[in-house]
Amino acid sequence: MYQKIYDIVEKKGRVKTGIFLNGENAGLKYLAEEDYFEGSGTAENALLQKGKEVLKNAVFQAAGTGVVKAKDQEIFVETYEKNPRLIILGGGHVSQPVAEIGRLLGFHVTVMDDREDFVTKERFPQADERITGDFETLSEKIPPYENAYYVVVTRGHLGDSTCARQILKRPFAYFGMIGSRTKVRITREKLLKEGFTETELDQIHAPIGLPIGGQMPAEIAVSIMAEIVQEKNRYFRTYCDEAVEAAVRCGVSGTMITIIEKKGSSPRGTGSKMFVFSDGRSAGSIGGGKVEFEAAKHAVNVRNVETRTYELGQGVGDLGMICGGTVRVLFERIAL
Repeated sequence: MYQKIYDIVEKKGRVKTGIFLNGENAGLKYLAEEDYFEGSGTAENALLQKGKEVLKNAVFQAAGTGVVKAKDQEIFVETYEKNPRLIILGGGHVSQPVAEIGRLLGFHVTVMDDREDFVTKERFPQADERITGDFETLSEKIPPYENAYYVVVTRGHLGDSTCARQILKRPFAYFGMIGSRTKVRITREKLLKEGFTETELDQIHAPIGLPIGGQMPAEIAVSIMAEIVQEKNRYFRTYCDEAVEAAVRCGVSGTMITIIEKKGSSPRGTGSKMFVFSDGRSAGSIGGGKVEFEAAKHAVNVRNVETRTYELGQGVGDLGMICGGTVRVLFERIAL
């Protein structure tokens, strides 16, 4: 399944999965974007069908990466994210510092405006894409993307509502709209009359940005990008380690090791991964030191799905790492 995961996250920017950690269906894994199940080795029966429904519901309800419980069963849900895209609709004076800060923060930056002279390389040298066109053509010119952050900064409420009605019909990680409370209210009322629900409109961050009192374009841009960073980091996400991805794409057998829970000051977070080849070589990291050594040593003997907990403190029976803390690790055997 990992090949599928990396293929989809490269294309869409976001993927969600879930796996049973215990119970009759331990090892059963679900990939939401393809409605695809894999593993467990259990023949199709009522118990497996019920397990699939529980697993699917857990994946769709979870917001980030972590362990969730369904009665007496544990499920590890992961949200993979990669290549975030910042899509700025409107090429005015606020857009320029937003694009600059976005690029600095690692976003792929797209700027669109209906005025050709507002979307030039001179005005937006840091943008990856500069698109000229009426905002009505947004859906034609900018493909849907799961890990997209939309910043609507057009010059009027007509442009705002034109963008909003298209964005609300596609996936997004963030949607913010600039403007006074009056401008925002007019746009909202217009969209409600068109049939959009209060719940849908409540997803819009408007007025946009954190309230830090900024007045200058650069200050407003800081408030916008600060809110985007806040939303981006609201939940744990699984970092797509390029070394681990490359190891999976080699198409050889091995064991995937993932931190599924952590307590204290362990060096790596939930979702961190390491791939251990059958000959003991490894790619990626779950924190280095003794815990990584012990996990890698155990990985070559793993045949199914299992979890282990490692104590990192200075007490008797632990791994003696100065940082302290506890990590719980998932082992998944990947065989060809």
